[in-house]
Amino acid sequence: MGLPGAARHAWPAATGLALGLLALGPALAPGYVLSYDMVFVPGPPLDAADLGLSGGPPRAVPSDLVVALAARIAPADAVQKVILLAIFALACTGAAALLEAGWRARAPGGPAAARAGPPLLARLAAGACYTWNPFVAERLIMGQWALLLGYAGLPWVLREVSCRAGPARPGRLALAALPAAVGGFAAMSITALAAVPAALARPPASPVAAGPGGDRRSGRAGRLAATLAVLGALSLPWLIPALAVPVRSDPAGATAFAARADTPFGTAGSLLMLGGIWNAQAVPAGYGGAVAGTCWLAVVLLALGGYLLAARRGRACPGLGAGAAVGAGAAALGLTGPSLTALRAAIAFWPGFALLRDGQQFVAPLALAEAIGLGADVAALVGWAGAAGAGERRAGAAGAGERRAGAGRPGRGPGGPAVALGVLALLAPVLLLPGLAWGAFGRLRAVGYPADWLRARQLIQADPRPGSVLLLPWAQYRRYPWNHGEAVYDPWPRFTSRPVIWNDALTVGRVTVAAEDAGAMRLGPLVTSGRPMTGPLRAAGVRYVVVDSGPLLARRGEPPARLAALAGLPGARVELDGPDLLLFLLPPRHVAAGPACRHAARRGTVAGAGAENYDFLTLWGDGGVVPDQGGSSCRDWCCS
Repeated sequence: MGLPGAARHAWPAATGLALGLLALGPALAPGYVLSYDMVFVPGPPLDAADLGLSGGPPRAVPSDLVVALAARIAPADAVQKVILLAIFALACTGAAALLEAGWRARAPGGPAAARAGPPLLARLAAGACYTWNPFVAERLIMGQWALLLGYAGLPWVLREVSCRAGPARPGRLALAALPAAVGGFAAMSITALAAVPAALARPPASPVAAGPGGDRRSGRAGRLAATLAVLGALSLPWLIPALAVPVRSDPAGATAFAARADTPFGTAGSLLMLGGIWNAQAVPAGYGGAVAGTCWLAVVLLALGGYLLAARRGRACPGLGAGAAVGAGAAALGLTGPSLTALRAAIAFWPGFALLRDGQQFVAPLALAEAIGLGADVAALVGWAGAAGAGERRAGAAGAGERRAGAGRPGRGPGGPAVALGVLALLAPVLLLPGLAWGAFGRLRAVGYPADWLRARQLIQADPRPGSVLLLPWAQYRRYPWNHGEAVYDPWPRFTSRPVIWNDALTVGRVTVAAEDAGAMRLGPLVTSGRPMTGPLRAAGVRYVVVDSGPLLARRGEPPARLAALAGLPGARVELDGPDLLLFLLPPRHVAAGPACRHAARRGTVAGAGAENYDFLTLWGDGGVVPDQGGSSCRDWCCS
């Protein structure tokens, strides 16, 4: 890319970086941002899970591998911050570049204004709208940085697929799709959903595709073939393990992860406004109220009008509207009973259909169409003002000299109001969605891992004997005091290179999505049975048990034997007894339990001298740390 092109990207890139700094705020301090699915750890190990070969859906392939490799070059917390800032800069620059490329491509031999491209203000408005909206805010709070990375690269893919005359260039398309390839299956899915309709659309006029018949059809076929080949090749890192390793998926997830209303305009209106995520706790502060919601709906309707009347009719970004419509249809699968039933049946037939259960993620192409539409609105407004101003100046030149002088003064005529409205369109997303600013009002803050965690990892990694790690409490998400009580996917599966067995079942509202991990399905009944677990866990190959949350941490200082018995692990050795973590080493299989342990196994409780009976089920049995659809806080004790 030459200097002139790079210079045209400078202002959108600076705007995206500024929006990223404003959005992240305290998240950019030293440490790690831990929010729901966003889990970065110091010195992440390289293991089979990074390749998707440890079982379960390869959701973190190859994103975890890329992070682990990057952490060999720079600290992992710095890698996280670079990725988060890159999402904002890449998204803003990409939307602006797509609007410019589409504007030029729609009239390659037309008016000079079309050849010159849209004004800078229009490109910045498109970039800001695509970068700062409810979709980005909710997915960022959910910690889905890999999905957002593909979202940020989507405009660049469409720019290469739909706005370039002539045959497709696989090398440039592969480079544009690289962020989606790093993001993995969800990021690549939304990219394919938008790119395939764009490849099928009529390409811009060119010497190669200018014919009325076969040449144009041949151009579409070649463009589609190149698009499918590139996206398919970049999907192999997660596609191969998904097909090679048995994957399970509970059809109940279609109900649990269906879109929900987060505005007064119902679920369909919320999706149109780029919200509607299934987890009510991921909605940014201040979003969804009557006044702010109505104003944001007005911006969305203006943006859609701009896309339909200016961008689409002028074929600025051919195929984008079709991709947005298909994505909106996928997002709406959970809105009606029959479509939800059909999706559950599809998942039961083939687990791969579980990709559609979190339908709200597929409004990403709609977000891009709305951003392009808002930019087209501003471009049309500024263009109209410029044409009106030129007409006034010509009329003034034909009349009196004083009228000519008056028409040239700034602030007189339509130019000033048009620019003011354009600036308002640029600022509208930030003004109407302040809950994304400053780390989502302080929810996204950098923290350091406790010393107990680092010491426990050191002990586990230094042990040469094989064996897996069981993670307790038996739940997927945690709310650690040292993480300011924000919900986070338990980091231990990424914290150690040993296999980790944990409960990956999830309860959302009244719906429980069954565990998908084979180890969790095998040991779950034991953990929730209320019986001592030492012997069965050793027989299952478990060597360590980590307790990183819950009331048992408050019992530190107890005699080690009693602490192990309270954990349901009689005979285990306490390797670490800290305020933030307990680490138990299970005895070899040939060590028999004493009389007290056999007595506990019969009763399901541990009786201590002068102490209360402690029911194991109280500690581990309920599991289910719940991001609830209705907006209630996580109910399980281990979140507190």
